[in-house]
Amino acid sequence: MLSTESDLTTSKEAMRKEIRHALSNKGVNRFPDLDLSVDFNTQSTDLMRDFVVQFRALGGKYLPCPKDQFADFMVRLLKSQNYPVLLNTKPQLSNMLRNNNINFVETIDVSMPADAAIIFCDTMIASNCSFVFSPKNSLFPSVKTLATNLIVVASANNFVPDLKTAFDVQMKKNEGNLYGMSEMITPTPLDVRDGKEICSPLNPRYILVLVM
Repeated sequence: MLSTESDLTTSKEAMRKEIRHALSNKGVNRFPDLDLSVDFNTQSTDLMRDFVVQFRALGGKYLPCPKDQFADFMVRLLKSQNYPVLLNTKPQLSNMLRNNNINFVETIDVSMPADAAIIFCDTMIASNCSFVFSPKNSLFPSVKTLATNLIVVASANNFVPDLKTAFDVQMKKNEGNLYGMSEMITPTPLDVRDGKEICSPLNPRYILVLVM
């Protein structure tokens, strides 16, 4: 039904009345006062916290691990999950896994990804919550094609504030080699269907084992 001119006039008056009422009553400021003297370009001093907060918000699982308890920690984690097919990408872990009766494979068919893969990360970028892999820890064709669950092992000493710093770190480690960084991955939230998270090799679940 079309509004008449008198209806529009009444509506305008009601709106004006509400505006006058709002202006005449001092409300509570819902927003914090900003300190304009702060330098917003100042980098955070707690890179690990910045990364972990974002990582959890994206659905990642964060597991801090004492350095001297790494072996026991990994054994408990893997036995609790009991992955049918576990890909181990670090030969240095093979004896530890065998000695604890944890079944694993060291190669997979590209058409048949594993249920979980243990991978090692070189650097973590706090500003955009990304994992950086160098040639020695990169896997062809991509880390994201390996398994539906990625168990990322990293050191708490390897956080950097931004991408530029990550490049600088890799170049220093590789004696100026520009191609010291081979892959950077930013986790993405998992799809949810019928209340259940759906993970796949192209959009895996990330489990960060941070050695401290």
